[in-house]
Amino acid sequence: MGSPGILAHAPLPLLVLALVVGGLGVPLPEDVVLLTAGALAHASKPGWPVVVPVCIGGVLLGDTLLFLAARRTGTTAYERGWLARLLPGPRRAKLERLFARYGGALVVVARHVAGLRAPVFALASIHGMPLRRFLLWDGLGACVSVPLMVLLGYAFANHLERVRMGVARLEHWVLALAGIALAAYAIGSGLRRLR
Repeated sequence: MGSPGILAHAPLPLLVLALVVGGLGVPLPEDVVLLTAGALAHASKPGWPVVVPVCIGGVLLGDTLLFLAARRTGTTAYERGWLARLLPGPRRAKLERLFARYGGALVVVARHVAGLRAPVFALASIHGMPLRRFLLWDGLGACVSVPLMVLLGYAFANHLERVRMGVARLEHWVLALAGIALAAYAIGSGLRRLR
């Protein structure tokens, strides 16, 4: 796949719309949209100095809409709908413990893990994280991932599929390392308690 289909020919507003809709949980891979935005910046105007902040805005708008929708729905979201499927009891309990311990840092980590992003953002909202604090943490994460993906798309505009596959492998490694770090922490905590 040399380009992500119709998005490769899309104007910037359509890409921003794709980021907003993807932030709401529609299965539009954010990375593909950001790589495409970078390729668009490479092929025409506007250049990447305009595309990066516009994409950050689109990402944050989608995330904010998800956050506000979860706040409106409240804890009933755990009982039915997409959040009930994404957060069955044991997984929700684990994320709630992580959220209680790490708060905003979990939002930053979740921003970079596609399957974790929407459930953690909804959980943060339902558990009363203020919107300003959520935007701070989510914005910090977006200021790392969005420019990186856009600039990768810009630099490798003719090789987007290879870049996308490399990013997918990197996400798996990051997730595996995070799991190992959490396991090591849990083991260390257990050993300290035994002493």
